[in-house]
Amino acid sequence: MTVALDPHQGLMEIEQALSKSFPFPSTKITHVTDSEDVVTIQVSWVASAADLSILDSRCALNLVLEPDVLGRYCALDGASRLRVRESLRAMAEDAWRARTREGGDDLAECNLMVGVSVSAVDAAAKGLAT
Repeated sequence: MTVALDPHQGLMEIEQALSKSFPFPSTKITHVTDSEDVVTIQVSWVASAADLSILDSRCALNLVLEPDVLGRYCALDGASRLRVRESLRAMAEDAWRARTREGGDDLAECNLMVGVSVSAVDAAAKGLAT
C-alpha cells in the first residue's frame, strides 16, 4: 500500500525537477494556490540579452495545475511520480522552446502558461505520451 505524499513535499519534488530545466543563475521558483485549489508553479528568471534592461528581461513560465492534480500526484508511488515529473519538465521545456521559436529574439515577451490536467498526470504516471 502506498502512503500519499504530503502536498508540500509533492510541490517541492515538482519544483526541484523544473529547476533542472531552467538552470539560469537567476531562476526562482514559487507557487501559489488560489481559492479554487488551482496551484500555479511559476519558474522565473532574468534572460540575458545585451539590449534589454533587467526590468524588461524577466521571463516566467507558469505551470497551472488543475484542482486535484496535486492530490493525484501525491497519491502515486515513487516510480510513477518520477514519470510525472519528467513529463512536466518535458511539457515546460517544449512550451519554452516553442515560445522562443515563435518570438525570436523578443525576450520582453517571454512569459507563458502551461496547463496541467488530471488526465495528463494519469497518462504520464502510466508512461504514456501526453
